[in-house]
Amino acid sequence: MLQLSNFPFNTLKSAPKVSDNRSTSLLLQGGYIRQAMAGAYEFLPIWFRVLRNIEQVIREEMDNAGYHEMLMTILTPREYWETTGRWDIPEYFKVPGHGTTEYRIAPTNEENVTPILWEFIQSYKDLPCCVYHIQKKFRNEKRAKSGLLRGREFIMKDAYSFHTDIKDFEVFYEDIKDVYMRVFTRLWLGDDTVIADADGGAISDKNSHEFQTFLEVGEDIIVQDSSWYSYNLELASWIPDDKNVWEETQKMQYIDSVPEIVNMEKMTKYFKSPDWQMLKTVIYKLENSDAYIWVVLRGDLDINEIKLWKFVRWKYDDTFVLASEEDLEKIWTVRGFISPLKDSHLKVDFYWDNSLKTVKNFFWWANALAKSTKNVNISDLNIIEFGDFNEPKAWFTSCNVEWEKLTFRKASEVGNIFHLWTKYSKPFGLSYLDENNKMVQDVEMWCYGIGVSRLMGVMAEYFMTDSWIMWPETVAPYSYYIIVMWEDTIKQAKDLASELEKSGESVILDDRMGRKDGFGQKAGDCELWGIPNRIVISPKTLELWGYELTKRGQESEIIKL
Repeated sequence: MLQLSNFPFNTLKSAPKVSDNRSTSLLLQGGYIRQAMAGAYEFLPIWFRVLRNIEQVIREEMDNAGYHEMLMTILTPREYWETTGRWDIPEYFKVPGHGTTEYRIAPTNEENVTPILWEFIQSYKDLPCCVYHIQKKFRNEKRAKSGLLRGREFIMKDAYSFHTDIKDFEVFYEDIKDVYMRVFTRLWLGDDTVIADADGGAISDKNSHEFQTFLEVGEDIIVQDSSWYSYNLELASWIPDDKNVWEETQKMQYIDSVPEIVNMEKMTKYFKSPDWQMLKTVIYKLENSDAYIWVVLRGDLDINEIKLWKFVRWKYDDTFVLASEEDLEKIWTVRGFISPLKDSHLKVDFYWDNSLKTVKNFFWWANALAKSTKNVNISDLNIIEFGDFNEPKAWFTSCNVEWEKLTFRKASEVGNIFHLWTKYSKPFGLSYLDENNKMVQDVEMWCYGIGVSRLMGVMAEYFMTDSWIMWPETVAPYSYYIIVMWEDTIKQAKDLASELEKSGESVILDDRMGRKDGFGQKAGDCELWGIPNRIVISPKTLELWGYELTKRGQESEIIKL
């Protein structure tokens, strides 16, 4: 049992304002955590027990599914990362060793697990297999914020599976999804957690699946419709809304304007027309060549650079940066008045967003200062290819359900699944003998993550009230909180705590005595720590030959000792 009379950690009278989410303040008030620096927190005893309880739920479900727990190193050799071409990723920490030796502090463990399994996977009979571990990770986040929801140091459960082919994985994947959803259901998050398609980021060239829990302070936006379509905003697509499709097409005209109309807000005021009737243009330079690409979309929309990044990778096998003023001079145009009209003769590859197909008679610029155009139409434009380059808006229509508008909800990622293909297995030479004793070089690989410390932060935010956190019983730091109101009753309280512990329960014994340790302080700490069962032992309850038990959400009752 935990006796608070010799517990050095205490709660605060009020919640300090230190983050953009309320739960971090409650966690500081409750003595759960202390901040070491931006993005890194110390886990104090109460919070550490919550962590261990969450880890236990995850372990039980992973082990029951037949996956194997191990523990890999945090410090990893440089040559592993050079083998896969990921040594120079800036978000991943490097540390020096003796002489010229360098190491990486592992942000993820594909580079560890693949060489390990290279030794043990020999035959098709060894596949599929799945290993996992729970470990601290480190990433050099540019903006560590939102408390535990985005940190530079965090705890991750990551798993890796190996397969003979995609079909083998597809069967395996259904089990993984069930395992994850059982974890979130046991943590009381299941009803508000969905699987959403998302970008693979630095881990994979392919899309990933994210397990997203709806949360008002979440950093992600999940786009949905009634068909159970769920996408992260970064990948969501839809049908653009019709605008003036029935309007008669007018002939394009060059007109004089003013130098100041260099953005959408100023254009709409100057031309006295809605922003959807303006054209927005952005020029990017390909990083590994002298080529430029030009992306055009409606003025009321924004470019989704993740969609564009995937397109450029497919089209050019390259990446891009925003064109500089010097770049614009090279291609004979002016920022704020860029316009790829057919007669502009600009040496740029032009790409057009699908939203432009439903609008006529645009206003636009004309590649010279204070020169504009009106009544611009598709026929006036130098079009190479249409594509989906815009970011979703709430008024657009679902691709899956006719006439239905999409819904947008904030969420926080609590788990993910990446298809790694042979991105890591092939560089390390992972292979196996098939049924015909033939060597096969292609081993399909997948990884699966649950951000344990982020999940804790999500749960704190999800289950908080105005003044305390209502932890699910599966993860609450203790199951019983015994309040002792008189020194003469401490022996009875200890005896009761021992009996509860013999039955498998965990107990806090609040045996603090002093002017500041009245019933209000003790009851407040019980709530702040989210203990589901409160017991009060006092001379009054002993007169009734028992103790007062209050279960969360129920009326108090006297239980005989």
